[in-house]
Amino acid sequence: MILSLTRTRTVGYLRDVRRLTVALSRARLGLYILGRREVFETCYELQPAFDRLLQRPDKLMLTPGEMFPTTRALDAEIEGTPMESVEHLGQYVFEMTQAKAKAMGDGAMVIDDEAPAAEDGLLDGDEQVEEDIV
Repeated sequence: MILSLTRTRTVGYLRDVRRLTVALSRARLGLYILGRREVFETCYELQPAFDRLLQRPDKLMLTPGEMFPTTRALDAEIEGTPMESVEHLGQYVFEMTQAKAKAMGDGAMVIDDEAPAAEDGLLDGDEQVEEDIV
């Protein structure tokens, strides 16, 4: 789940712990919170929740090739690329997409519309059809 708090200059409606509980409890496979950390660190009402959240890594790590479900343990070292900002994430995804497209272009196979013929110029089974016609 992605919880976007990027347009927030103040805590606002999330100051109500019930709203925060609803926002955080919906995540099942992962929770990514985007926003200004310093705004929420100083909110007295949210202190216990954010103290716990801020113990976790605060950078998105992209691990190309890792698929869901992963066999990696929660506390295992991650061999990936940390995203420093939204711009960095966009550039990374763009470059990865360009590299994949180039790799697909380099390894493209030419598909012939014609099926390969046997030595006598007939396809397998054609001999039988030809004999039936004659």
